[in-house]
Amino acid sequence: MQEFFTKMIEACESQKFSLNSALFAQLQSEGIRANFADLRADERGIYFGFSNGKFCKVMLYQARIQESTFRAKGDPFVHLCACEECLENLANPDFIATISLNLRFFLGIYSHKVQTKFFNDKPLNLCPKCAKTLAEHFKGDLRVFFGS
Repeated sequence: MQEFFTKMIEACESQKFSLNSALFAQLQSEGIRANFADLRADERGIYFGFSNGKFCKVMLYQARIQESTFRAKGDPFVHLCACEECLENLANPDFIATISLNLRFFLGIYSHKVQTKFFNDKPLNLCPKCAKTLAEHFKGDLRVFFGS
């Protein structure tokens, strides 16, 4: 399987197509499912790994949530650092790695495997631990967070 991806990266590079630029654009638009991303997290951020070995900071949120969970717990949180929920879901297909300064996201509500409702521009809050990290280390500013 790795050989397939290596050949795909080489083919993209030989055609003057920047895979890394395309991935970065995807992170800024719809995001990338956590199970398709190379994600690492520490106390100062969540990092997306590119094919050239470089990393950029991203945020992680649950884009698919069961209706019963949504009714019981409300909106999912957005994560910026290695909080407990983030670490548990770095490879969860229901979570999306993305870059967003306005904290507005796509959210699908499911009953079993059927989507019953969705929001295209849903405002979500940072998880309490991540909000504290943002305030303490990044002056509460997402631009500073992503720029560091």
